[in-house]
Amino acid sequence: MAIAIFGGSFDPPHAGHVAVVREALRQLPVDRLYVVPAWVNPFKKGTRAPAEKRLQWLRKVFADEPRVEVSDYEIRQERPVPTVETVRHFRSIDPRIYLIIGADNLDTLSQWHSFPALDSLVTWVVANRRGHEGAGMLQNLDVDIDVSSTELRAQKKTHLIPDAVRREIENYYKELMCKND
Repeated sequence: MAIAIFGGSFDPPHAGHVAVVREALRQLPVDRLYVVPAWVNPFKKGTRAPAEKRLQWLRKVFADEPRVEVSDYEIRQERPVPTVETVRHFRSIDPRIYLIIGADNLDTLSQWHSFPALDSLVTWVVANRRGHEGAGMLQNLDVDIDVSSTELRAQKKTHLIPDAVRREIENYYKELMCKND
């Protein structure tokens, strides 16, 4: 067996993220899947929700998934953490790693920090969604849920926020929008 890593901003977590995790657990020969929220994505300027809040939300969302662990590894670093660094950390648990990414990341993979090293350390798994399909040579997870965190922060499609955290997330972003007006 092996492990899988699924990282991201999760700002906020939504049904698409849950679908990726469930499909990965169904398809991949893994003992454990680590969901790893970023302190700040190296390709983004920041997040709307603080790291600790996103970590709490994810732990609630995946509380009933025994093979899923929400890791605070990147958050504890209190800085943007390159994926290759995260992978090297998790190699101490198991050197066989499936790295799950969204198909929307395929165009920029070569720009990732130490991409050749990262590429040699993982088996790539691509989560597809409408308008962003994976590459034929990589393992693909078909999870076509039409949602983005941006829409959810704008209070659209909030029915796609997991029940365990929906009201909390809706209230958080609603308050944030009021403060910014």
